[in-house]
Amino acid sequence: MKKLLLPFLVLILSLFNSCSNDLDTNEVTEKNTPQSYDVYVAGRENSKACFWKNNVKTDLTNGDNLLPIEIKVENNNIYVTGSLGINPVSYKSIQYFWKNNVKTEIKQYLSIQNNVQYDITGFAVNNGDIYFAGYVENPIPASSLERYELCYWKNGVKTLLRKGQFIPSAEGVFINGSDVYVSALVVDNNQNIDRGYFKNTTYNSLNNPDYVFNFAKNNNGLHILYKKNSKYYSKNITTNTETLIGDYTASLPFYGKIVSDKSTNDLYTTYYGNGISYFKNNTVINPTFSALPFIQDLFVLNNNIYMIKYNTQNSTYNGKVFINGVESQNINSLQNGTINYTGTFNSIHVVEN
Repeated sequence: MKKLLLPFLVLILSLFNSCSNDLDTNEVTEKNTPQSYDVYVAGRENSKACFWKNNVKTDLTNGDNLLPIEIKVENNNIYVTGSLGINPVSYKSIQYFWKNNVKTEIKQYLSIQNNVQYDITGFAVNNGDIYFAGYVENPIPASSLERYELCYWKNGVKTLLRKGQFIPSAEGVFINGSDVYVSALVVDNNQNIDRGYFKNTTYNSLNNPDYVFNFAKNNNGLHILYKKNSKYYSKNITTNTETLIGDYTASLPFYGKIVSDKSTNDLYTTYYGNGISYFKNNTVINPTFSALPFIQDLFVLNNNIYMIKYNTQNSTYNGKVFINGVESQNINSLQNGTINYTGTFNSIHVVEN
């Protein structure tokens, strides 16, 4: 499938929806008249990292036994991050990345010395510039109070955000104009934990929510997602306004994700990797178009919803890609180790032509 000709898809959807309410029981499913879209899915097949563009697979160079985490496409350049992790749902540490299928080791790219602790978990691309965020251990600290450094890197050049005795973490990195935002967990030298975000090198507390996640931007402002008191909240950093999204019922609430639809200003929130529902703004949506229970990833463009759903049972992984509730791609694989499936769908990104 070279292109997804969505006018034809909308016709199919209209027939489908006339017979069923399975797309979303709580959401109006009218779509804009779409143009042509390229759909990119990162995952692996036969235990080899790869990506698909409109169902056409490309194996990633030297990707044997590696796990893709995230795929982004900008100006016809394709970026994929990858890890040594075996869990297709929750592993987020970045050890490698590919730009147009050229593989680079993250430690080498960021000039991280051997035999030090580090964890790189934030990734962004903006106008061809590549950003990473995370922490790294200083091999020769001035004192034990400066052992760990929370940082972001632009094209491999490090910017220090904070030093400390205890390990911090970065969740998301987002570029807004000339400003760099990093959502983070920070720990002071008295072991007090706080969560918030950096704007450039200035820290802004969110009054210590339970977890902090990523950023999404629309015409109303820049939003950050976090969880407190078992509920999702977002904060519009531009207007300093907090919004309750809804109850957060997942038992292991570590991987929230918020995305925006630039054409409508709607915000979509999901429990990234293990949610069974998602929010459109603050309305919960329970997709019933598939028996697969879990949402691995979600992308929204021009009011069209692109979703990876999956299930794992009886040592088998079954994953599918849906466009407005219509299946467009699927993969099945078996376990190779405790939770290591030989084939998975992990991340989705869509580009309008």
